[in-house]
Amino acid sequence: MSAQQQIAPSSVDQQQQERVAALQRLARRLHMNNTIASTVLALVTALSALLFIAIIVKLLVDGVPYLINPDFYGTDSVGAVGQQVFNTIYLLVFSEIILIPIALSAAIYLVEYARQGRLVTVIHFAAETLAGVPSLVLGLFGYLVFSSVLGFGLSRLSGTLTLLCLNFPVALRLFEDALATVSREQREGGLALGSTRWHMIRTVVLPSALPGIITGIVLTAGKVIAEAAALIFTMGSSNPSNVYSLNPMISTDNLTIHIWFLKTVGAGTIPENVANAVSAGSSALLIIILLVINLGSRFLGRFIQRRVMAA
Repeated sequence: MSAQQQIAPSSVDQQQQERVAALQRLARRLHMNNTIASTVLALVTALSALLFIAIIVKLLVDGVPYLINPDFYGTDSVGAVGQQVFNTIYLLVFSEIILIPIALSAAIYLVEYARQGRLVTVIHFAAETLAGVPSLVLGLFGYLVFSSVLGFGLSRLSGTLTLLCLNFPVALRLFEDALATVSREQREGGLALGSTRWHMIRTVVLPSALPGIITGIVLTAGKVIAEAAALIFTMGSSNPSNVYSLNPMISTDNLTIHIWFLKTVGAGTIPENVANAVSAGSSALLIIILLVINLGSRFLGRFIQRRVMAA
């Protein structure tokens, strides 16, 4: 065997070893980058979760002592919020009764019936633009249109219609996304069995999309409960004597408006310690209401989904 033949295999082995070493260095570098990225993401997620938990715990700790006091929910004592609690629940139910059928019907039409083209694109663009409008601007719009032009005045109806303008774009896109997650095979399977399109939507698409629909309802409910700016212009910041009624034409406030009033315009009308107590208790009560709505709606959604899908 010549010297050249002996050198060739050794050079080939050396090149293979160098290639393997380079691949190992690359694998170690990629593994290190993945470890760093996952660690940073985990830390950011943990810090965000801790921040949310700290805010909730702080509000609950400050507010729970007042929540267990029966006088806090009355109407006679200074700082009682019984009227505001009633108005908050009334406004939530009233607005969701109007919002859900309209937004869900529009989402079903856009996803299931409308031809995807320029019209749908324009509708999505308009909804996204409206979703970015500040609630203060929508409050001024509601005052000009609903309170002044239509003659509803400062009333629950004006506030509810303003909340409809505020929440409709968000609910529409969330409901559309929920319906779009249902696979095409499920739709085709329902139609292949001989059902009409509406029967397929009612028995296949809506039950399958129910978790996403529930999420949209919860998010819009949170915006209704937490809204203050848009309602100050359209619903007012005081309560009449007949506040415990279902009359949509009276002017009322809610918990968030009441907190704003105590910390701004109404500062000094009641003792500062009472105002702080009412604000803390109202904030804790809002969190508890949102938790109850979230858990209750998800339980109800799973129950309905099991019943409908089983049928």
